[in-house]
Amino acid sequence: MNQSDKKRRGDRFRSTVAVTIALSTLFPTAASHAVLPSQAKVEEILGSYSELLIRRGNERDPIDIGSILQRFSDVLITSYPNNAYAIMRFLSADGRDLNMYVKTNGHTDSSIYYFPCEIQGGNYHIGWGLADGESRGCENGVEYSSGRSPEPQSWRPSPVLAEVLDKTPLQPIVQPLALKSLARSRNLRTYYCSAVGSNSNMGFATATSGDPCTEALQQCQAGGAGCETVTRGFWWTREEELQATLDCEDGQTLSAEGSGTTIESAVQTLLQESPGVSCSARVRKPQNFTIVPPPDEMVQAEGDDEILVQARETAEGLRVDVIEGAINVRSSNRPEPQLVTKGYGYIHTPAGGEVTDSETDENPTVSYIGEIVPFDRQAALTSIDMEVLCAFAANPDIALNIAPCYEAGLMPDEGEPPIAYCNREQASGGSQGDRRTLQMNLSKGEIKFEYEMYQVPDRVQIIYEGREILDTGFISGSDSLTIPYEGGSGRMEVILTGNESIGTRWDYTLRCP
Repeated sequence: MNQSDKKRRGDRFRSTVAVTIALSTLFPTAASHAVLPSQAKVEEILGSYSELLIRRGNERDPIDIGSILQRFSDVLITSYPNNAYAIMRFLSADGRDLNMYVKTNGHTDSSIYYFPCEIQGGNYHIGWGLADGESRGCENGVEYSSGRSPEPQSWRPSPVLAEVLDKTPLQPIVQPLALKSLARSRNLRTYYCSAVGSNSNMGFATATSGDPCTEALQQCQAGGAGCETVTRGFWWTREEELQATLDCEDGQTLSAEGSGTTIESAVQTLLQESPGVSCSARVRKPQNFTIVPPPDEMVQAEGDDEILVQARETAEGLRVDVIEGAINVRSSNRPEPQLVTKGYGYIHTPAGGEVTDSETDENPTVSYIGEIVPFDRQAALTSIDMEVLCAFAANPDIALNIAPCYEAGLMPDEGEPPIAYCNREQASGGSQGDRRTLQMNLSKGEIKFEYEMYQVPDRVQIIYEGREILDTGFISGSDSLTIPYEGGSGRMEVILTGNESIGTRWDYTLRCP
C-alpha cells in the first residue's frame, strides 16, 4: 500500500455541490456484464418465520423457504423482535446463478430489502464471487440507506379537500383546481431505471408507480440490440440534495446535482454529454452510499477469490466492514470511489449530529462524513451472525463455499452431518442414538427442549460452550423443558444415547429462544 492510500484511510470529507467529470480506474463499468438480478430466492430461514414478510405492492405475504422476489415493487421486511435470519440467492432472467447472496442478521430495528439491489437499515451479510467474465448480481452495487430516518410522509389532503376529492364525479370547476393542488403538494416516490446495450445505446426512464424499466429498455432497444437493465432505485420529489452519476465503461464518471424535481433533467443532460460509450445512471442521496464489487484483480490482490462484507446500522452511523476481499464505496460526498480492503470498514455518519426527522422537516439538509477505519475482524469471524451464515453455507441444498467459514472453524468436519437449526425436528431414531450440532438464532436466552421418548427410556445431553446445560438421564414419555443459556455462541451439541432395547424410539426438537 502506498503512502497516499494510507493517508486516504484517515481522510474525512464533506459532501459538496459541484458538477464533475472524473476518470476512475477503481470502478470500470462493464456494461455488458452488469445485469440486474431477475429473481431473489429465499434459500433458508432460521428463527421465527413471522418476523419476515414480503411486501408485494400493498399486500404483505408471509415468507417461506422458496419465496421469490421478482417484481420491481417486491421488498423483504424484517420485523420485531428481528431475531430471524434469511439468506437469498440471485438469478438472471434465464435462471443462471448470479454469484451473489444476501443474508439478513438480527438487529434492534426493522429493515427493508428493496428488490433487487437496495437496503434500508438493519444488518446484512453480502457476498460476491469473482466476476470471471460473467454476470454477478448487483454488479453496479447495493445501495445502503438508514432505516432510522423515516421516509418523507406522503401528502394527505386537508379534510375539506378530501371531502371534495371523495365526491364522484368531481364537480367540473373544482376538479382541475383540486388536481392541480394535489400535484403541487404531493411528495411522490419517483422510481427510475437505466438500461444499456451492446452498441453503446442507453435508456433512462422514471415512473411514480409501476416499473420504469419497460420504457428504459424500449429507449435502449431503439438505438441497438443487447439491452439489459443495470440500475434501479427511487427518490422523493421533495428531496433537496440529490446527485446524478453516469458510470461509463471507459472508466469515466459524470455527475451533477439537483433536487427531487430537477434531478431527472440532470440525468438526461448527462446522457447527452456521455462520451459515446455505455453508461449506467444512478441517483444518490447524501445519507446513502453504494457498496460495489470491484474488478477481480483488486479482490485477488488481497489474496482472496470472493467478497464478504457486513453492512449494519450503528450508533455512529451506517457502516460496512470488509471481512473478505475488497469493495468500492460510492457516495455523493466525493466523485471518486473509495477502495476498502479486508480488515477495514467504512462509516457514513452525519457531520453535525443526528439526521433531521423528515416527518417534522420536509426538506432536511444534512452533510455527511465518510471515514475508513480498521475493525475487529476476528470478532466478526466468531460472531453469531457469522455462525448462522456458515450454518447456511454447510447446507448441501445451498452449498456456498465461503472461505472465512473454514478460517473461523465454523464448518462441520468431513463426514459429519450438516448443522441443524432450532425450531425444526432435529432428529428421530432408535438404539443407535444421535450426535449433532444445532444452531440457535441468539447467543443467550431460553430454549425449549421438546421430546418424545415413548415407552423405552433414552437419554439426552446438551453441551454449550464446553459445559453441560442439560442431562435428562434415561427417561421415557414426552415433555417440554425450558433451559436458560448465555455466552458468545449460538451453537449447541446434542447427544442422544439410545437404549439398547430393540424397541426403543425417540424424537426431539429444540425451539429457538
